[in-house]
Amino acid sequence: MAESDFIVPPPGLVPSAPETAAPAPTSAPDRTVRAVPSRAVPPRALPTFVPGRVAPDASPSPAPRPGAAAGAAPSQPAAPVWRLVGASGLEIVLDGVLVLGRDPVAAAASDARAVAIDDPTRTVSKTHAVIEPTAAGVRVTDLRSTNGSRVEAPGAPLSELVPGEPGEAPAGSAIYLGELGLRVDRVVRSTV
Repeated sequence: MAESDFIVPPPGLVPSAPETAAPAPTSAPDRTVRAVPSRAVPPRALPTFVPGRVAPDASPSPAPRPGAAAGAAPSQPAAPVWRLVGASGLEIVLDGVLVLGRDPVAAAASDARAVAIDDPTRTVSKTHAVIEPTAAGVRVTDLRSTNGSRVEAPGAPLSELVPGEPGEAPAGSAIYLGELGLRVDRVVRSTV
């Protein structure tokens, strides 16, 4: 047998070994393209919250009504309005019954409004929970979600909600839809 026992690849299919070249002279100009930022962007701190601690109301005091007498009594505060605040800056004002989820269907509660939540934790179900405002906070009902709902009231341990049964979350509580945490805050509005 005069031929070898291996197949020889056609020319050009296998690259040839690199030649050892002398180092390039350092006098060559640097032609690297670098991105130049159009403006300086300061680093941004992530917002955080502690369950049980109610944030101070940052809303400005209401401006006096035009035509109101100087000695007139100030307007009386209305019924409490609640908001849910997430660590990412998400804020949902509860102006009525809401159905929360990634892509919720309001049919879960006939008088509810569907509110979609952008969930970076990817643990919120499509139609996750119903949130109802009450005088003391909010009422949360888990809609048989995959990852469940939990409430951590101030000074109380974290409690898992039974699907389909409402649970109370007073002011300062943390509500967890899956792993997404939302704090219950009171928003004070005055009547006009």
